[in-house]
Amino acid sequence: MDRRRFLTAALACASYSAVAGAADQLLAVVRTPEAELPWRRAFQGVRADFSPLQLHTEGQWPAALRGTLLRNGPARLERAGERYQHWFDGDGMVQQFQIAHGKVTHQGKFIRSKKFLVEEMAGAFRYHTAGTLVKNPLPVRNNDDLNVANTALIPWQGEVLALWEGGSPHRLAADSLATLGVKDFGEQYKQLPFSAHPLPDGQGGMWNFGSWYVGGQKQLLVYQVGADDRMQRLQQISLPQASYLHAFSQSADKLVFFLSAAVYEQADTYISSFQWRPELGSQLLIIDKADFSQQQWVELPAGFAFHFGQAWQQQGELCLQACLYPDASVMLTGMSQIMQGKARKQSSSAELVTIRLPLGKTNATAQLERSGLVLEFPQFVAGFASTGSAASAHAVVAPLFGVSGSDRSESGLSQSLVRVDASGQQQSFDFGPGVVVEEPLLVGQHLIASWLDYRKGQSGISLFLQDQLAAGPVAQARMDRLLPLGFHGCFIS
Repeated sequence: MDRRRFLTAALACASYSAVAGAADQLLAVVRTPEAELPWRRAFQGVRADFSPLQLHTEGQWPAALRGTLLRNGPARLERAGERYQHWFDGDGMVQQFQIAHGKVTHQGKFIRSKKFLVEEMAGAFRYHTAGTLVKNPLPVRNNDDLNVANTALIPWQGEVLALWEGGSPHRLAADSLATLGVKDFGEQYKQLPFSAHPLPDGQGGMWNFGSWYVGGQKQLLVYQVGADDRMQRLQQISLPQASYLHAFSQSADKLVFFLSAAVYEQADTYISSFQWRPELGSQLLIIDKADFSQQQWVELPAGFAFHFGQAWQQQGELCLQACLYPDASVMLTGMSQIMQGKARKQSSSAELVTIRLPLGKTNATAQLERSGLVLEFPQFVAGFASTGSAASAHAVVAPLFGVSGSDRSESGLSQSLVRVDASGQQQSFDFGPGVVVEEPLLVGQHLIASWLDYRKGQSGISLFLQDQLAAGPVAQARMDRLLPLGFHGCFIS
């Protein structure tokens, strides 16, 4: 298939950004009448930007901690009486928490994508989304007509990139949050499917991928962007099955992809196009960083994953940490039900597992080590330390952090932070009833996490010493704003 066609085809159903919203029993909500579900306030969405506001602070904010926490997520969920039917659909909004001299200031701003601006002018939804068909839609000319830029954020070349899996990153100013335009890496790569989870290449650039399943294709595009902002390498790989792909992992000299048993079979929307096919099983694709054509395929039992922890190599073996679901119900039904406010059946939970397999062997057999710990949004210090190039890196297994929950959670959404060290020892902190905690981020010796309290109508951030998580936050900041639940973010020192 022609590369230009791959990159420029209209992508009405192309790889849409998909992120698990929270962890333990993510949507395992008690069956109660709709009017008695206070956690639904977390999904009411917002209609306008948030102006700057200073938060109430408590505890000891370190004087040396200065920087900006940025969070991205779906925020505009309703227009003109139409409400989106899936959590992935909302227009992206960046929440900014500026920290300096023990004070915290918040502002929030919608990303001015083409879709957002067109619909602001029209006063109504005008484009179909990943999980919703809207009234009177406009025709789609390319990927970025549908781009909601609502998934992740990464610092890049003095700016911040707002990411969505099906199309181009959007350039943002870190201070003002102004949208500066659409990012591309050369004329021939415009509208390139750009995963929301690029990985650093150890040389100032990044690895990333995109997938294309329209028209019966089963193609994975793997590429490397250099520190000079140019596309350095690009490889198109034919897949055995059109599996849902959201993120990937890397070891010292390998890129690792998990092909789930949720398979694309084109239907009305992108989400409804994925079907759970456990009879197909799952596979790992392991690609050599130095030569993308060098690939190893390993069969696995049927499973589903959004996010991965560390990958490392030791004594000819590859090890991969994954937040593994037994099925794809969290994406295929759970997130739609939570948006519709229906009483729901329990969706499956993500368990932290380690997959081990011999490298370079044909018909290799993988071993699955289960931890019994429900965990999502894994965070860690880089799993390998480079001494000049990715190839010279050595394995470092670092503590892993993430969100979890418990049967005590009335919403089923994540209410706890968890730390797991290399020996398997665990620490956790429970935020208590009515609080949903989001993806934590590592900042030096600290862990910082945003949260919302849907009972009190408040949002805020909490700061922990990363090795003393169970002791609770050393500092917090809160405000009387109920922010929309987000997906991923970054911290800029």
